[in-house]
Amino acid sequence: MTDLTTIPFNKLVPADDNVRKTGKGDGIDELAASIAAHGLLQSLVVRKAKRGKYAVVAGNRRLSALKALAESGVVGYGFEVPCRLLTDEDDATEIGLAENVVRMPMHPADQFEAFRDVIDKGASVADVAARFGVSDGIVAKRLRLGRLSPVILDAYRQGAIGLDEAQAFAITDDQDAQERVWSQLPDWNRNPRIIRQALTEDEIPASDKRVRFAGLDVYEDRGGAVRRDLFDEHGVYLLDETLLDELVHAGLEREAESVREEGWAWVEIVPDLDRESLSEFSRRYPEQAPLSDEDDAELERLSEEYDTLVEQLDDDVEDPDLEERLSAIDARIDELNDSSYVYPDETKAIAGTVLTLNWQGAVDVIRGLVRPEDEPAKPKPKSGSDPAGDPAVVLPANLVEDLTGEKTMALRAAVAGNTDVALAALVHALASQVFFPATHGEICLQITVRQERLARPGTDTEQSPARVALDAKRERWQSALPVSPDELWSWCLEQSRDVLLDLLAFCVGLGVDAVRRKHDAQHSPRLLHADALARALSLNMADWYMPTAESFFARISAASIHAALSEARGQPGAPAWSKLKKAELAALAERLIGPTGWQPEPLRIGDGSTGEVDGTDSGTFAEAAE
Repeated sequence: MTDLTTIPFNKLVPADDNVRKTGKGDGIDELAASIAAHGLLQSLVVRKAKRGKYAVVAGNRRLSALKALAESGVVGYGFEVPCRLLTDEDDATEIGLAENVVRMPMHPADQFEAFRDVIDKGASVADVAARFGVSDGIVAKRLRLGRLSPVILDAYRQGAIGLDEAQAFAITDDQDAQERVWSQLPDWNRNPRIIRQALTEDEIPASDKRVRFAGLDVYEDRGGAVRRDLFDEHGVYLLDETLLDELVHAGLEREAESVREEGWAWVEIVPDLDRESLSEFSRRYPEQAPLSDEDDAELERLSEEYDTLVEQLDDDVEDPDLEERLSAIDARIDELNDSSYVYPDETKAIAGTVLTLNWQGAVDVIRGLVRPEDEPAKPKPKSGSDPAGDPAVVLPANLVEDLTGEKTMALRAAVAGNTDVALAALVHALASQVFFPATHGEICLQITVRQERLARPGTDTEQSPARVALDAKRERWQSALPVSPDELWSWCLEQSRDVLLDLLAFCVGLGVDAVRRKHDAQHSPRLLHADALARALSLNMADWYMPTAESFFARISAASIHAALSEARGQPGAPAWSKLKKAELAALAERLIGPTGWQPEPLRIGDGSTGEVDGTDSGTFAEAAE
């Protein structure tokens, strides 16, 4: 290769046999901006071509950048370009390969620190962006990464974490906090979501139901401080919880004004309500009242019109106007029927209402709640007389106990011989506890159902398909049952066996506890019984749960994810998967495993022995998960 020379730009052409075939056009604008700001820092490698031209063997991206500068008038077409001219003995392919392969690209961490140093010396973000041909946003992101703790940057350089994890640490500029989270999180659990969660544990994400209700714009207009994640467009965190709670309370208070006008004994605002705390109350429901003469006449007229129009429908001919009118009539009929359900004044005199926020941030108004102390007192018989008014015979306490023992034995024998009454008594005992917890201790049948709290706050279990289905069934039964616990026994006696069995199944279901807690052995009698119950029900957990990246795979190690992939697919994983970052691997597992119906070991149904589970050899996954 000869010494450095200069050749006019208009005499340079791309070589046909340039070794770089991929990505030749990538980053040309940035390279042009860099050449304009700093000059051509590396000469081109050329050889002589026809008609006095020179073919560029190495440096075609620089040639393209120079062409862009010439077309924009930054440099002239006669601009002298520094080049190295190959001799006839030089192998152009070998030279081009050497330039592209031997050259070691700068590590991104070094780039981040270099951008940081340039700006720390006084350059503005806009100036650096212009000189390097990138956007202000890119410079801001590289600057933020350049200001990471040296511990985090070194981990990135060493490959202990990837770029996604480094960006997650950049959610805060507090280097002490970054290092604390780095030291606290185990290496298998350093995924971006967990890192961001740990660094923002005292902040409120914009997805919080309170923010959805109050409005992020309203919060910011009131001067509320916000932290925005440069690397996640959805990563917005509110820093002033006091202000947010004030906005939420003010919004709910406006909603409560109209509710108070309904005449309730009390109205409370509880933005974050624990639904299970409602079990402390009994519940009253609206009762159907007769329609006014005017509404009753309208309902009759609309019903007749609806029937007439339905007869005019033709399955083979579409009539949008007719269908629109039918929809309007249907909606008005529903409105009239719904308006006939009202809360009696005597109910409002003892009951109250709670205003809360549901998980979507919408207002949920829960009416008809009665505190135990507000329940109407039950009339007591006069002292010294029996309920019929006759003088009572005073008996010794031990004799009373013996006599009532006889009565109890007689009741037991009678119930044991009457399946219908036994079923009604069982359903009454369980339904009393589920729907009237404040008074269920007063019944004579000593059968209990204990409802263990399953969902830790913020977990997927709170909004799982099974929880949604149970809540819907509870609402249906609450609407069907009498409003007073005193009326429940008579109600049970009046129901058919099918109704009682349906209600019994619901109440029994709420008593199931198959949670494996830290102190539980995997094959404890309770958990084995749960598997036996599941087999009797032909329970398929794939109908109720699918492992996702967020709910499952991000919470286990990379080795366990690989084992799960192999087990679910019945074949070894692809070699390329070992190069994926943890977040990418979790997303891949969700995509590939979801359709297979694969379930984690704790969700599998045992076959009745103590070592195997139905249809699955869980050894590989279990070993990797340990």
